[in-house]
Amino acid sequence: MSPNTARIWKTASIICILAACGLTGCRKNPATELKAPPQQATLQNPTAGNPGAIADGQKLYATGDCAICHGKDGDGKGVLAKDISMNTHDWRDATSLASFTDGELFNILANGKGRMPGYGKKESPDQMWLLIDYIRSLGKK
Repeated sequence: MSPNTARIWKTASIICILAACGLTGCRKNPATELKAPPQQATLQNPTAGNPGAIADGQKLYATGDCAICHGKDGDGKGVLAKDISMNTHDWRDATSLASFTDGELFNILANGKGRMPGYGKKESPDQMWLLIDYIRSLGKK
């Protein structure tokens, strides 16, 4: 990819994410960030233990919007996160995941958190559970 094409792609990605934040009302005050309701925080992942779940989640992660912020390998150093100074978790670090239940991760994926827009209208519940399976697998490597 030529440097100009890469620059155009990067700029377009930033514009898309910023537009999504404007449309979903991204929250800037950490104190007002969305908390998962208790009934959602305790949701059980229906795809956990499914042999193909991690591979399917990895495909969704790589082809969706995840890698641009959370990094290709889940290190939290995606190109967009660096460009707009986002503080993303390193999903390869098991302690980053230890503080979240699967239900809480589902809530974040569906509704967004901080600058991250929600994907509940873009991804199906099954797809979000597969993404959670993949993200959890990164912390076990």
